Amino acid sequence: MADDNAVTLYSNAAITDAKKNPFSIKVAMAQMLRGGAIVEVTSLDQAKIAESAGACCVIVSDPPRAGISRMPDPSLIKEIKQALSIPVMAKARVGHFVEAQILESIGVDYIDESEALAIADESHFINKHNFRVTFVCGCRDLERR
Repeated sequence: MADDNAVTLYSNAAITDAKKNPFSIKVAMAQMLRGGAIVEVTSLDQAKIAESAGACCVIVSDPPRAGISRMPDPSLIKEIKQALSIPVMAKARVGHFVEAQILESIGVDYIDESEALAIADESHFINKHNFRVTFVCGCRDLERR
């Protein structure tokens, strides 16, 4: 009997090598966060405290400024990434694919295309299939149906 978390495939055409199937890597990365605490941080000190308190991941965000919401400083993200042993996530504005490219290039483990930040493009979200990094997307203002 297959493991409860495994997907059994009966097709010979299935891609089973994870290196050739980035989607399977993305799913596995998302599963790593399951049941853990993700702590939002704005500094290296906060990130170290979160890790020592048992966080499974930190999400780096830009410190709040009056009327300005944007991607966090890439040098801060790099500094946190080098100092911690847990995954690091960072926020990018909705539709701002250049921010996502920057975050991927500095090595974040996850990108949060965040509606909490200023929206760069309301009608076009980032095409996540063009990236190797895993995206997580929160949502708000869901209507009850």
